[in-house]
Amino acid sequence: MDAANDAELRELRARAYGPRADITNDRAAMRRLRELEAARRAELSAATAPAGPPVGAEEPDAAPAEQLPTDAAPAVAARTGAPAADDGEPEWWQPGEEPDDDARVGATASVPRRRRVLWALSVIASAAVAAGVTYALTGVAPVSASSGVPQTTTLHPTTSTAVPQGFFGAAEDTPVYDFYGLTLFHAEGGFGGGGSGDTDVCIIAVATEEVPAVDSFDSTSWGVNGPIYNGCSAGAFPATIEVPLRSEAPETLRTRFPEARGVQFVLDGDRVGVFVDNGQTFG
Repeated sequence: MDAANDAELRELRARAYGPRADITNDRAAMRRLRELEAARRAELSAATAPAGPPVGAEEPDAAPAEQLPTDAAPAVAARTGAPAADDGEPEWWQPGEEPDDDARVGATASVPRRRRVLWALSVIASAAVAAGVTYALTGVAPVSASSGVPQTTTLHPTTSTAVPQGFFGAAEDTPVYDFYGLTLFHAEGGFGGGGSGDTDVCIIAVATEEVPAVDSFDSTSWGVNGPIYNGCSAGAFPATIEVPLRSEAPETLRTRFPEARGVQFVLDGDRVGVFVDNGQTFG
């Protein structure tokens, strides 16, 4: 091979085996690389071939190429560097395979090393993707909004208790609900301005005995001695309040549910759902 072919071979090898390999998509360049590799192998074979047969020895006749079996063509093409009959690609250039011994002649040692590096990077990338998928599946654990506690009853507005307008933001003719010593009612903005929009609805719960009479209520001076419970809706989430059944809860409520730890009230339109946690485990 002359100097020009040597230079071309080096350039094609760089494109095939170098860090910026791009020859895979250039079929013409791959064919040319195969031709130059074959020529280089022929030179190396000629330089290292043993001497011919002794003088007077008869050299065996080579089998005519046309008598070779049809299925031997790819193997011959791989040994000689001639193009195979199927797609014109070198036999050694197959994804996922290492080049055969002949194809390695003259190639730099960086080829297998580079492929090992790429393989290691692919393993790391796969592990990272798997870790991301695992986190996505386990990082957001499903939570039951109702905690599995069955509903105890449903409250409807009552007329037995009246709440004066302005008491903790109560509107005029606000719906009122009674439940074992507790009085619940709608409030504009919630206690302390809990509501955040025109469509928000808030509910307040106080001990029934703390609700002042309508005709004696002074909106400029009033107060309560017990706890106040409040909650407001937000978008699709309903107004909800929880009442722990501790010593400050109404005695009537604690007597009705002596084993319970808390009561939850969920506003639904003009009704209130009641859920009592009596310490049982619900699925």
